[in-house]
Amino acid sequence: MIALLLLAAAAGSLSPSNNQPLCVPVASDNLQATTSDFDEHKKLRQALDEPLPDERPMVMLHGKGGHLAEEEYSIVVARAADGQWRGTAVGRQRSMIVGAEFTPMTREAWVLDDSSGKRLSEAVSRTCPFGRTRSDKSGSVPPPLSYISEKIDVVAEKGEQYSFYVNEGGDAIAALIRPGR
Repeated sequence: MIALLLLAAAAGSLSPSNNQPLCVPVASDNLQATTSDFDEHKKLRQALDEPLPDERPMVMLHGKGGHLAEEEYSIVVARAADGQWRGTAVGRQRSMIVGAEFTPMTREAWVLDDSSGKRLSEAVSRTCPFGRTRSDKSGSVPPPLSYISEKIDVVAEKGEQYSFYVNEGGDAIAALIRPGR
């Protein structure tokens, strides 16, 4: 619960501007495409007995990481037949002590308000180029303490799939789909 509340607090600082059109960032360079975390969502949700929606379009945010404790969460919003975007968030955490068991986080469920739902629908209806830069220092600097890597997967209405890290231009989309907005 605390971790999901922190996610909601972070969302407030990343609130998307209402006058900028949103889009799904797609790599515009020749580097390897970002891999999907779809299987990680499925495994985590299966372990927590939470089904993965089958509606399309669907936007999923998977986070995993930590420092003295490890946490992993799956946030999924899907557009239902009535046009409403419905979301669920589940997760688990554990101390980094050898043999420590995972403790489930409190499940959350919500419906996006009409304005956020409309912005999300517009975002997943278009792609935009995102240029990454290849770093020669890749992997030589450790991530900051308590770093949580977040990746977004979008499954479009016709089944196209796009994957990108939140820090690759997906912060506005992440802010739209986080619980507790």
